[in-house]
Amino acid sequence: MTTRPAPRSPSDHPDIETPPFRLGGGEFLGAGLQRVALEEIDYAIAALRSFRLDIGVHESRKAFRRVRAALRLVRDPLGYGVYRAENVALRDLGRLIGGSRDATVMVETVVGLSYLYGDVLQPGAFDTLRSNLLERDKLIRRRVTGDRIESVVTGLEAARDRFAAWDRHLLDDGFESVAGGLHRVYRRGRRRMADAYREPSSEAFHVWRKRVRYLRFQMALLEGMWPELQRGIATDLEYLADALGAEHDLAELHRLLDTEPEMLPSDTARQVLQGILVGNQARLRRACEPVGARLYSEAPNDFVRRLGGYWEVWRPA
Repeated sequence: MTTRPAPRSPSDHPDIETPPFRLGGGEFLGAGLQRVALEEIDYAIAALRSFRLDIGVHESRKAFRRVRAALRLVRDPLGYGVYRAENVALRDLGRLIGGSRDATVMVETVVGLSYLYGDVLQPGAFDTLRSNLLERDKLIRRRVTGDRIESVVTGLEAARDRFAAWDRHLLDDGFESVAGGLHRVYRRGRRRMADAYREPSSEAFHVWRKRVRYLRFQMALLEGMWPELQRGIATDLEYLADALGAEHDLAELHRLLDTEPEMLPSDTARQVLQGILVGNQARLRRACEPVGARLYSEAPNDFVRRLGGYWEVWRPA
């Protein structure tokens, strides 16, 4: 398994389109960031109200992350207080519904592994685990539906009101408005990668993955600076985010088997599965290393300086 199982496409709702998360070259920075934030919040609300539960949760959480990445981009001119309040609000809304998608992913992970290793496993080796995970998934979904979804929608509507009242003039159109945010996210990602390979652990790779995701969304937002170059960076970031996400899914399943061994009562089957999980985690980590090394090959100051040059051509004063 090299990538995470993806939920069914929300294209079953053609009237609800995923918004383009990017700034236009002629937009004022404040107005553009306000626009993309409002579009993402509206999309999250529509996804929770219209899509199947697991898809709606998945799509809305991605929208939360995109807005949080945008907030990180302009954290300095916004001020730490405003940035932290909005970032924490969106983080907490995501956590209210996060368990539902995570439980579904566990089921999909076991199904995928059973298919990949079907020729070497005894028939039905993980059927008990799959059944137990499906029951667990149903229980968690029942907790998330109804009032909890409505609580998240209410929180999003309040966030939308705050973003709609945002003073666009807080942000200057110069590169300095985003330089600090780019530097911080790139530097932290570079450091977290070094941490992960110096002292490998599931938690270290998960922390690196979060930094990769923020940079990925920031590069998407600024794609217009140099679309051909940005697509190359975006491809690397997308690969890393997906591979590190798959590594995290495997780690979470391993942890569940440690803490709740009754999910797979057979000691032999459990040891076999945990061996498969560890082996696939190691393979994913090895695959991510050269991609991450290429992505983080520049010193943070050099990376930001280079993007500043593209910015000046893209958005001349």
